[in-house]
Amino acid sequence: MELENKPADSHVARTDQDEYGKIFRRNMPYGNVGDHGTVFVGFSADQKRLARMLESMAGLIDGTRDALTRYTEPLTGSYYFVPSVESLRQLR
Repeated sequence: MELENKPADSHVARTDQDEYGKIFRRNMPYGNVGDHGTVFVGFSADQKRLARMLESMAGLIDGTRDALTRYTEPLTGSYYFVPSVESLRQLR
């Protein structure tokens, strides 16, 4: 059940899939007490959805920054393209 009246700076509000589009997301924790974090992967049929969510998290859309960014520090980031099965079949 989704919360109503989410704080504007909450991560859930900043990355609302009803607003930016559906993506498939997965997080995987790693590390030990001294060195730890989470690896996030998001899959989407359209890169713009992911880019808009990141812009929203950074506060570039309306000036409100995602509260999660006060407690986390991204170390890397990349976009990868995976062609469709139909496109791969055409390469035969």
